[in-house]
Amino acid sequence: MKSLFEEINDRLLGGFGRGIVAFLIEHKRIFLILFIVYGFLLLYSKFIYMYYIPTKIKKIILANPNLSVNQLYKKWQKHKASSPWFIMVPTKNEMWVKPLKNSDGNYQMLFFNKKTSYASESDMLDKIYADLKGDFTLGQ
Repeated sequence: MKSLFEEINDRLLGGFGRGIVAFLIEHKRIFLILFIVYGFLLLYSKFIYMYYIPTKIKKIILANPNLSVNQLYKKWQKHKASSPWFIMVPTKNEMWVKPLKNSDGNYQMLFFNKKTSYASESDMLDKIYADLKGDFTLGQ
């Protein structure tokens, strides 16, 4: 007698679906490694987005305190274009990554991340510039 799971599997998946499930079960180590790599890649890109990019923008602002926000954004775009291929950022749907230099700068993150993240690089630069402008050492 078949178990409930086997019966549901037989009725809902069909021959093709059972073949896919059998393939996944036979090669589970390969798929486990692929999912681990995928997860670390997404985590790495999120780290770059949350910490690396704001730090680089702060350094650009502190190195050029007398420039306007638009001029600082142009400097950031030049710096971004020269970034290496392994600096990755999440895509708009946060399901994959792309190199920072190929990014359009708009990060419309998923609903649960909107409060803790920036909408775009220009928004990020504006907020960091406003925070640093309150510091009296920026203008000197």
